[in-house]
Amino acid sequence: FREKNMKKLFLVSAMIFGTTACVSTELSNQNAPYDASKDARIRLYGQNGRPSYLTVNIDGKKEKVTIGGGLGQAFSSMVGAKGNESIGMPETELSKDPSAHSKFLSGIFFKEFVIPANNEISVTNEIIQLDHTHTHYTATEKITTIVKGKNCKGNTVTFIPEAGKDYEVAPISSDRECGVTVYEIK
Repeated sequence: FREKNMKKLFLVSAMIFGTTACVSTELSNQNAPYDASKDARIRLYGQNGRPSYLTVNIDGKKEKVTIGGGLGQAFSSMVGAKGNESIGMPETELSKDPSAHSKFLSGIFFKEFVIPANNEISVTNEIIQLDHTHTHYTATEKITTIVKGKNCKGNTVTFIPEAGKDYEVAPISSDRECGVTVYEIK
């Protein structure tokens, strides 16, 4: 019994590692200084099991970053050790205390990026829940319950950021829905 559970745990861990190890959490311009005359800034939120995605063209190359879906970010979110990564954008009600929206074993956090202005970007998110099995025994039988995780892929919001402006991509705050809303920070 114990060996079977260890094999399941190893298999699930390998699947998670395989699907999250190759995600990018940085843009190629990560060390470039912010220039308000040609750049905009954007804040994305992520958490374990609820990643957000940003797709942007930088110097003619399409780049995609994931917040909350990488193995290191997911594990750090699960144990509450993942901190916010700010580049100095103004605070909002959500960014002041994102942990207020955290769920058990899943701390919400944000990361901010400099993005080129006047170029189309896309943002989306999803909920990824694993199925789990529970077995218990009565005096006469073995009862196994399989709970299917509810996965969903959010809407994709595409927009063109303006130079010198800051944007926040807020996730829908629900366990049953996924999606994002883009706000301009004033």
